[in-house]
Amino acid sequence: MDIAKVFEVLSQGKIISSNSYEYSELSNMLLNDSFFSELDEVVNKIGYRLIGESGYFYIAKKGKLTATEQQAFINRHRDMIVAIAFLRHLYPRLDRGNIISFIDTITNYANAKKDDSSVKDRLTYFSWMSDRDDERMMIEQLFKHLENNNIIEKMQTTNTDKYKILDAINYYLSIVDSIEIGDE
Repeated sequence: MDIAKVFEVLSQGKIISSNSYEYSELSNMLLNDSFFSELDEVVNKIGYRLIGESGYFYIAKKGKLTATEQQAFINRHRDMIVAIAFLRHLYPRLDRGNIISFIDTITNYANAKKDDSSVKDRLTYFSWMSDRDDERMMIEQLFKHLENNNIIEKMQTTNTDKYKILDAINYYLSIVDSIEIGDE
C-alpha cells in the first residue's frame, strides 16, 4: 500500500522533497533504502527509474529522451524554470531550506526593477493576468505556482508571508545553471 501512495504522487510528475512538511511521510519512506529499492524495481518494470538525489525524489524515463520528448519536457517545465530564474535574480543565494518572505520578495523586486528594467518583463512573462500593471498580484501568482509545484511551502498554514524553499528547487536550479552557463 505504501508503494502505491508514493507511486501515485511521483507518477503525476511531482517531485517529493525530504524537507517538505506535506510529503514528510512519503519522503521518510523513500529515505529507507529497502523501500527505495523496492519502488525502484517496480518503476523499472514499466520503463522508468526512481531518482533520489540532494533530498528530492522523482521518476524518470529510462534511456535518452527523443527530440519530441525533450521538447515536451521543456514546454511542460518552462514556466517553472522562468519562475525559479526570476527568484534567483531576486535572491542570488537561493537554496533549499532557505526561508523567503513574500513581503521581502516584493521589496527585492522593486529594488531590482530600478537597476534592471528586464526584471518586470520576466515577471510579466510569468503572469497569466490581463492586468500586467498589478505587480503584487503577479508575484502572488508566482508564489502560488511555486507552491502548487512543491518548490516552496508555507511555514505555517496561517502565515502567508514566510515560505520554506523545498529540496526540489535543486532539480530546477541545475537546469537554470546549465542554461546560464550555455548563455555565456
